Amino acid sequence: MSDAAVERVVVRETGGEDAGRLALVSDATFLETFAGMISGDALVTHCQRRHAPDYFRQLLEGGARAWLAELDGAPIGYALLTAPELDAAREGDIELKKIYILSRFHGSGLAARLLDAALVGAAGHARLLLGVKNDNHRAIGFYTKQGFRQIGTRRFDVGGTLYDDVVLARDLDRT
Repeated sequence: MSDAAVERVVVRETGGEDAGRLALVSDATFLETFAGMISGDALVTHCQRRHAPDYFRQLLEGGARAWLAELDGAPIGYALLTAPELDAAREGDIELKKIYILSRFHGSGLAARLLDAALVGAAGHARLLLGVKNDNHRAIGFYTKQGFRQIGTRRFDVGGTLYDDVVLARDLDRT
C-alpha cells in the first residue's frame, strides 16, 4: 500500500449502524485467510453465524466496542473488544475478539493503529486477552512484538470442526 493510501485510512469507533460494514470486512478477511485451509462449507456456515450484521449489532448493543478502518469509505479492517469468553480470563480482563485486515494492507501499520485504538478502549481493565489460530505465525509474531505472551490454549469451532488456538495476554495499565 502506498504512503498516500496509508494517510487516507481513517480508523473510527463504530456503532450498530456499522454492523453491515463490519460483516463485510469480517467475511472477506476470514475467507481470504482460511479458504483452502478449512472446509468451504464450514467457512460459509461460520460466516453466516458469527459474521452476520445482526451478530455484530447484538455484540455492540451488549457493550462490545469496535473500530473500523476505512480507505476512501471502504471497510478494510477492524478491531473488536468484548467481554472475555476465554477460560483463561480473570476478573478485570477484556478480550480482543478480532483484528481483521484485508491482506493487501498487511505491513502498512494498520494493525498497530487498530490495536492502539483497542488499547485505548480497554483502559481500566487488567489484561487484554485474545485467541489466535496456533499456526497463524504472522499474527502470533505481531502480537508478541506488541507485548502479548501465551497464557493458554483453547479449541475453536468453525462449522463443526475444532481447531487449536493459542491464548495470549497483555497486561494493561489500569490508570
